[in-house]
Amino acid sequence: MIRIESLLSARLFLQPQLIGERIYFLSNLSGHISLYAMDYGGSVPEPLLPPQIALQNPHLIGGKSFFVFPRLNRTLVMIDEDGDENYQPMLIPIDGGFPEPAFNNYFAEYRVHLGECDPDRNIGYFSAESRNAPVISAYQGHLPDGDLVKLGESEWGSIPGGVNESHSRVTLHDGYTVGDDVIYLWEQGSSERKLFYGIPIESRQPGQQVPLSAFFSPHFTHDDCGILLGTALFSDTLGLGYLDLKNHSEIKPIDIRGVIHQGVGEF
Repeated sequence: MIRIESLLSARLFLQPQLIGERIYFLSNLSGHISLYAMDYGGSVPEPLLPPQIALQNPHLIGGKSFFVFPRLNRTLVMIDEDGDENYQPMLIPIDGGFPEPAFNNYFAEYRVHLGECDPDRNIGYFSAESRNAPVISAYQGHLPDGDLVKLGESEWGSIPGGVNESHSRVTLHDGYTVGDDVIYLWEQGSSERKLFYGIPIESRQPGQQVPLSAFFSPHFTHDDCGILLGTALFSDTLGLGYLDLKNHSEIKPIDIRGVIHQGVGEF
């Protein structure tokens, strides 16, 4: 007989990030989820946050829980207040310490989610849900100077997705229901985002049926000529599609060859 207590007492070790010879991760070693670091190869885990601060379950937060920026010797951590789920980007020293608001506390009236990050350029992408109006804004954040570039806003999402190597182009996603997505594109120097693929809900005719695209994981190609992304346009089990930046009226299916496993599965 295995007592249920032995299963419930198992510790969590989540979202590891390897930086040099150090591993940063989330764990509930103290009884609630917090941020820890340890030496690569093994050592005693070191708590990086004050003991009274508990972090959200990373499966529920929507985005990254933290990200280490080694060039700045800082770690960006998404922290709420006593479980109210109004996540705020906070900075701590890379070896731990007391959190301080990032970006001069600009996001105090928002519920913020952390997206893609570039540790070499010290850039992070944020989706900020206003707590005063039904609108979500996308930002490109530059550390440590605290500069924020607004990429776009929408009541339907405007979630940052794919980012090109120079950070001059970013895809923004609006979603109306499960799988019903529209892609916008922000380009450096532009004052607003531009529709890239799909039919916005405000442009649809009454009763118009729109194929469910279910876009996910967009990536700009190395030559910056197109976007590779996951989609349900060609199969209910999902697959890859290619969207040309110059001729983006059509998404082309991408074949996957050399699959080892047989049977039916989801991409």
